[in-house]
Amino acid sequence: MRDRVLFSNHGIAQEIPHALNELGFAVDIVNYDNTSWLPLREYDLFIGHAGINFERISRRLEEVTPRIYFATGVYWRELNVQEARRLYELALRRGYLLPPDRFVRHNEEYANQIADGIICLGNQEAAKTYAPFRNVIAINNATYPIHWTGLKAKDFSEGRKHFLFFSGRGSIHKGLDRLLEAFMGIDAHLYVCQHMEPDFMRIYRHELTETPNIHLLGFMKMRSSEFERLAARCNWVILPTCAEGQPGSVIECMAYGLIPILPDAANIDLEDWGVRLPDADVGTIRSIVEQASQMPAEECGRRVEGVITATRNAYSVDNFRVSFKAAVSTILTTRELIHPSTESQ
Repeated sequence: MRDRVLFSNHGIAQEIPHALNELGFAVDIVNYDNTSWLPLREYDLFIGHAGINFERISRRLEEVTPRIYFATGVYWRELNVQEARRLYELALRRGYLLPPDRFVRHNEEYANQIADGIICLGNQEAAKTYAPFRNVIAINNATYPIHWTGLKAKDFSEGRKHFLFFSGRGSIHKGLDRLLEAFMGIDAHLYVCQHMEPDFMRIYRHELTETPNIHLLGFMKMRSSEFERLAARCNWVILPTCAEGQPGSVIECMAYGLIPILPDAANIDLEDWGVRLPDADVGTIRSIVEQASQMPAEECGRRVEGVITATRNAYSVDNFRVSFKAAVSTILTTRELIHPSTESQ
């Protein structure tokens, strides 16, 4: 039975072969970090992910085999620079220098340079981080459909003061440190759903355990009854991240009608329903949170309708598969125009 909850990254791994099958390819699936597998026959297409394995496999393929790099985030150097900046700024504010928490450790430069095209999760701003490379196509992340009736009875007036931080690992990268500092002493509640690393917990123990408006809930399973109770309580999902493709945790919350509050670095087009964080510093986060908590309930309801519509369309599994197929076709067509095959000459 295929996992129908976690689209990032389980669903992506299922939908890419599905899309390739629809394009007429039979697919051999190799885990991105399986360094023992070797290609023992000719292939019509190679799609690889992450620097740990792309070069090793690519060098064993025929030169004529088209190569596509699939990236789940922005250009790897850009991501590392932005995370290093967050760690440095934390050291200035709190006096602690923590190790990287979402650092890309395997060089992706060969993959980006040799690929005939790059497919990256994100919007056009994410694609721009790959500006030195050719045929970069951005596609949206996705979420599986939900069947939740709690939105019908939701009190948007009460939910204005309730904000959800729901994220995978990487507290500094995801901006939880800044969020905790921003929520100190304001009339709004923050619910923190994330695994806590010991070093981060040591630095922010007071904020996480002794502050009445900050509620540490730890890891929470998606689509659980506990998560649905939070979705009913909160109007907002907030993630002051420093670098993403498109955070699947936020898109999952959007499927429940939570209004996203995001910086440009999240690479989700917020249109007229989201709330933009023009800067993810502590002061700006506090100001935006205070403004959001005073937004009229009617306006919150209008934005929720926009969030739900966008999630069901732009961030659907079907849209991901269609977009992935179109991106592959475009890259292969462009490659053929530049390097026509012997048979077509």
